[in-house]
Amino acid sequence: MANTANGTSKEVLPTAQERKAWFDEYEKVKKVPLVCATFGISRKTFYKWWKLYKKHNGTMEGLQNRSRRPHHNPRATPEHIIRRLKMLREQTGFGQKRLQLYLSIWYGIELAENTIWKILRRSGVDMKATKGKKRKVKLNEPLFPGDRVILFVKAFEHPIRGQAFWYYTAVDECTHVRIGKIYGRHSTLSALDFIQHIIMAFPFPVHVVHTPLDNVFTSVATARSRTHAFTQNLRRLGIKQYVPTRRKYASELYFKRLRTFDSADAFLQLKYNQVQDAERTLHNALYDYNNKQPRPELNRITPLERLRSFEQFHTLEQFDPNETA
Repeated sequence: MANTANGTSKEVLPTAQERKAWFDEYEKVKKVPLVCATFGISRKTFYKWWKLYKKHNGTMEGLQNRSRRPHHNPRATPEHIIRRLKMLREQTGFGQKRLQLYLSIWYGIELAENTIWKILRRSGVDMKATKGKKRKVKLNEPLFPGDRVILFVKAFEHPIRGQAFWYYTAVDECTHVRIGKIYGRHSTLSALDFIQHIIMAFPFPVHVVHTPLDNVFTSVATARSRTHAFTQNLRRLGIKQYVPTRRKYASELYFKRLRTFDSADAFLQLKYNQVQDAERTLHNALYDYNNKQPRPELNRITPLERLRSFEQFHTLEQFDPNETA
């Protein structure tokens, strides 16, 4: 035992060379009690290290001190949760507080902020980096991916197996990159689920969401409502919501501007026997739109080419929302 600076005692373990001397002496005398008395050790200690010594074929490796740290921690964070956390961090760049909220709301995963911070720090993420000044988007200012995203909701013209379906789509104003999803109900629950899809599908964080003047997204009776479930959820996620006023919503000029970001979705006019057929058609339509169809509003380049014009996305070979989500 050795005394530390604060007066407490600390156990001094024998070195591998000292343990080797035990067994060298044993080879001479062939009596374990005598060896234990000579070196002041217990028989339990002798046989413990003798077993390790023989297990490693009489090498010094079997006599090295070992950490008493358990090989398995039943309370450790599962690997699939760590992967999910790292993916969210890479896609959003958010800190531990907002990441905790994302995991809780969308995946039912409860992690302490401190645990999230430690996991990301061990993964090599600089969690102490100073946050940049929050970007404020102004009208007529050059946009970056994710600055403003517009939501559209459209109904399928023909029921599928007797049920009506709706197509929710989101378009990034800067790049015209588009994602979409089909729902069997036009409701706030569908809108909340679509926000999750937006967060996971777009390769950039979203700052502002432009929604229609619809009870699904806001309270039509109360202008600029802050109590609607959709609005409150966006606030918790750190995303701002833009809702047009009644006057603007009735303006032809307003809808003319929106049409520059919308597209004619021919697949909504088709008849489908199964929802899976509609989803497959939607996926193909979105893939062609984002990767193969030049847009007049983008000087005849595709949304993917526009996205690749930004340095952080220049290596992106294709944009497939199904693979990103």
